[in-house]
Amino acid sequence: MGVIATLLPTEAHLQRVRLAVRDRHDIVVCSTWEDIEEACERHPIRLVIADLLASPAAAFERVRQLKRRSPQLTVIAYSTINAAQAHDLFDAGREGIDGLIVAEVDDSPRALLAFIENAESRSLASMLRRLLEGIDEAVVDAVLLSVSRAHERLSPQTLARLLALPRRLLADRLAAAALPSPQRLLMWGRLIVAAHLLEDPRRTADRVAASLSFPSGSAFRNVCRRYLHATPSEIRQRGGAPFVARAMIRHARTTTGDIGSRPRRPGVAL
Repeated sequence: MGVIATLLPTEAHLQRVRLAVRDRHDIVVCSTWEDIEEACERHPIRLVIADLLASPAAAFERVRQLKRRSPQLTVIAYSTINAAQAHDLFDAGREGIDGLIVAEVDDSPRALLAFIENAESRSLASMLRRLLEGIDEAVVDAVLLSVSRAHERLSPQTLARLLALPRRLLADRLAAAALPSPQRLLMWGRLIVAAHLLEDPRRTADRVAASLSFPSGSAFRNVCRRYLHATPSEIRQRGGAPFVARAMIRHARTTTGDIGSRPRRPGVAL
């Protein structure tokens, strides 16, 4: 997932989230919905975990506004539930809440992590896994890490360490799957996340560049032209993250041959 924003007034709930994700994801702790909105502008956030039942009327309107601004954002409610709040939960579903964590029921570290990873699987990870079906799992993990850690500016050495592979072996496996070298894969991962952020029509290229630590908006545009022969607005028009992921695979195939050694499932278009 990469970066998670939380709005959890109960300290115990926040600590359980921290314990569950450990070093897998960064957490931006927010105290108000204004903080959430600012965090979504400044960071490549795809998941928000919030206690919506602390003040449901205000929270539901905020969620509606947030989902309108960032349709790809996943919002999970994490609350203590009692029978009197059943109608509030029904309203939460209508307002676009993507999941519910019930305190003292669903919030063991293992359950929380599974819930968070499942939220990831419904967005970029599921799209990438479909495109990479039939490829060495270590290679798929490398691609997923290049996306989920895009905001961290990983080095090839760090990527290899996270995968528990020697760097040379990682490079060999990527080459065998007709995918970019570790260094270039990391840039492609940043571009996939950038394109995902650009799917929000209100998010400017300069804001996307800042959230992913490009030196400037101009530097980001230059990378888009170099890798994709497209401007940020053209990337948005062509479909965002799926367009960039397919371009990465097409580029690799035209420079190194067919992708992978196992047959792909018919009907998966690149």
